[in-house]
Amino acid sequence: MTTSTIKRCRRSSQTTPAGTEDVPPEEAVTDVGGVTPALPGNLSKRDSEEDTWASKGYNYINPFVHRIEIDNHIEVAKVYVLSVLLLPIRVVGCVLSLLSAWMFACIGLYGMTLDDLKEKPLTGWRKKGQYLTAMAMRMVYTSGSFHYINFKGRPATPKEAPILVVAPHSSYVDSILVVASGPPSIVAKRETADIPLLGRIINYAQPIYVQREDPNSRQNTIRDIVDRARSTDDWPQVVIFAEGTCTNRTALIKFKPGAFYPGVPVQPVLLKYPNKFDTFTWTWDGPGVLRLLWLTMTQFYNRCEIEYLPVYTPSPDEVADANLYANNVREVMAKALGVPTSDYSFEDVIVMSRARDMKIPFPGDIVEIERTIEKLGLIDSQRDAELCESFLQQPNSDRLDIITFAELLQVDLKNPHLHKVFALLDHRRAGTVSLKSFLLCSLFCKLKNSELMIFLRALVNLYSESSERIDRESFVRLMRHAGGKLNEQKAQALFYALDTNNLGYVSFESFAEYTEKLKTTSYKFLYHKSEHIRRSKAQVTAPAN
Repeated sequence: MTTSTIKRCRRSSQTTPAGTEDVPPEEAVTDVGGVTPALPGNLSKRDSEEDTWASKGYNYINPFVHRIEIDNHIEVAKVYVLSVLLLPIRVVGCVLSLLSAWMFACIGLYGMTLDDLKEKPLTGWRKKGQYLTAMAMRMVYTSGSFHYINFKGRPATPKEAPILVVAPHSSYVDSILVVASGPPSIVAKRETADIPLLGRIINYAQPIYVQREDPNSRQNTIRDIVDRARSTDDWPQVVIFAEGTCTNRTALIKFKPGAFYPGVPVQPVLLKYPNKFDTFTWTWDGPGVLRLLWLTMTQFYNRCEIEYLPVYTPSPDEVADANLYANNVREVMAKALGVPTSDYSFEDVIVMSRARDMKIPFPGDIVEIERTIEKLGLIDSQRDAELCESFLQQPNSDRLDIITFAELLQVDLKNPHLHKVFALLDHRRAGTVSLKSFLLCSLFCKLKNSELMIFLRALVNLYSESSERIDRESFVRLMRHAGGKLNEQKAQALFYALDTNNLGYVSFESFAEYTEKLKTTSYKFLYHKSEHIRRSKAQVTAPAN
């Protein structure tokens, strides 16, 4: 097996964050190691850019992309040898350690309910049992190759800093902080209490649970954090990963304000992994968790560094404004890490995921594309809708140079934002872009909060000259943008259900009427608004056909 199995190629044809190497379409052959090979020179004409993760035409910091590059033959051989000799032993060690932690947790929780755990901190022998459980969990990480943890700085007491603000958050391995210091409490989804083995262990740490089905969950969680932070009882510190999602540690994204609402002092904690290979960073676009576990546990050892910064005491202005408090703490932590801060946030991951599901070209770059076209004034413009109407009559629409692109968008050729969006769309660095890719991205940015049906209506002219005569192939291609709910087989079945007279074509209106009748059952997803997605400044009405 070659090093390409280990060196994950950068996919460039479907949208994934950050721009770098090329990525093949979904239909391309996949390497036996789960890595997609480099894309050949000639793409299949079938909407290839809609199957591209990210562009490589413009370089910028995208915190949601991670690639593992092990291109040394000796290192690759070591991974496979240790997979046979060491990996099984480590797996057994992890399982035995986990079972030991579970046993201690079961003993410590005997006779207690979740409500009891919320009322007051554990004391006496139950408190000592928490430390035994943490030690057993530490052995899980030791068995899994994390033999060394280097501590820097002085950990604050719960009275000095009731809350630990941890960043960057990049992996499931970050929970090593919890088992190596305290153990403190965490904020977790209520569902985690029901996870076999781990649920009991997490319960024993007296976490603050988030009830997602409860509309008041956010307020209740903040209240619980505030109550613990201001309590005179001997509660353990609360650990909060302020970024709210995993990143690749190239920048600190926006902190969520939950840790800062109480207005109490916090202790910033930095997590670092000074290893030769980064085999544990788990981001939106990158290797999956099983692959990461395999590569991590087939290293001789891995190191982790936990650095406690001085306690940050908020000013009166910061106490009154949690977002200001969060931003200032983030600046301190970014400076200590030597990385920049980023305007990206957890909500941007939701946007990227939705773009990927809807087969929008370069979903990993979609946030950057949106920001750029907004600076061009195109978010408030109807120019993309006008270009959609004449798209099929547009010559060479898949190979536009920068001059033609500027003329079509009616933007000054010297505008730097024009060149930036051109570079983002020029994923092959060929000096040309696809008009269709731009229109898909632009319309998505405007309509991402709208019903899917509105978005699909806006795209009709990209696939058919008339909304009244959409042939089967065009209909199937259009349905690719239905959020992944209508695959080719389902789309064809729907077409035949609409084409009752065997005309070979259907109208968009017949499709809308048919699905609206079934919108409470089979086609509910077409009429669902994504209100949770960050809104653009402008709300755009889809063009009528």
